[in-house]
Amino acid sequence: MNYTMYGSPSASGDNVVLALHALTGNSRVAEWWPGIVGPNALFDPNHWCIIGLDIPGVTLSLSKGPGVTLSLSKGDVTSLVRAQQQALDELGIERLAIVIGGSLGGMQALQWALDAPERVGHAIVVGAHDHHSTMGVALNAIQRECIALDPVRGLGTARKLAMLTYKSEALLTERHDRRADRRDPSRFDIEGYLDHQAEKFLARMDPDTYAYRTHLMDSFDVRDRTAPPGVELTFVGISSDWLFRPQDVRAAAERFNARYLELESDHGHDAFLAAPEALRHLLTPLVAPRPPVSP
Repeated sequence: MNYTMYGSPSASGDNVVLALHALTGNSRVAEWWPGIVGPNALFDPNHWCIIGLDIPGVTLSLSKGPGVTLSLSKGDVTSLVRAQQQALDELGIERLAIVIGGSLGGMQALQWALDAPERVGHAIVVGAHDHHSTMGVALNAIQRECIALDPVRGLGTARKLAMLTYKSEALLTERHDRRADRRDPSRFDIEGYLDHQAEKFLARMDPDTYAYRTHLMDSFDVRDRTAPPGVELTFVGISSDWLFRPQDVRAAAERFNARYLELESDHGHDAFLAAPEALRHLLTPLVAPRPPVSP
């Protein structure tokens, strides 16, 4: 399992943070989570040892023709977290001060707290709750169907659909409304935006891996579990998120007798990435300052 490490573990190992990525992220946390990981961020490598882990997956060619049905292992978050535990064992990391993640990363953080409470001090679940909703499963199923019809073009269409679930209607209206596209006035600006997002996505994601990761999300349901012993647990809902609605995140926090915080943002589900400074401000009171790690 590929990993990225920022900073060094302290002699006691009490400064290790496991930062878990969302559906399309990677282990290079400081690149996509500024304000949360990096110099002068919530988790500064001068004080913390931050570890990012890549979700293992399949990396196949984009050259499949239309009509090819993909054969995928569905996987589940439980197995993924078990593999992550083994990876950290190999790195000599026995205990984690904090496990944090957003969306699919938040699901993993909660699974860590439930399956390995003896290794986790505090789990912070951002923009996720204790199961993937019926609507979320349905939207992922449609995205996978697009990919099965045409792995390349379908992946682009899947990304367009996903982008709409990540943003709030208020934000899209503010940014695009019914204005003409800046490059092609014969269509709407929102169409150009979605095409641009699809093009960027095709350059960095293959269809099989994307479909596999959506199956991971769909597998997640821990509503039958109870609060993990000895683990501090925080859920963060996002005010404008309609994919993981804040009321559902709050309900999950109540089921686990956990802390609930709400990130106020018009960015929708994407706010945990698009508004990192606001998230940092929300979480700073929970993260005790640490002295620099001795070299």
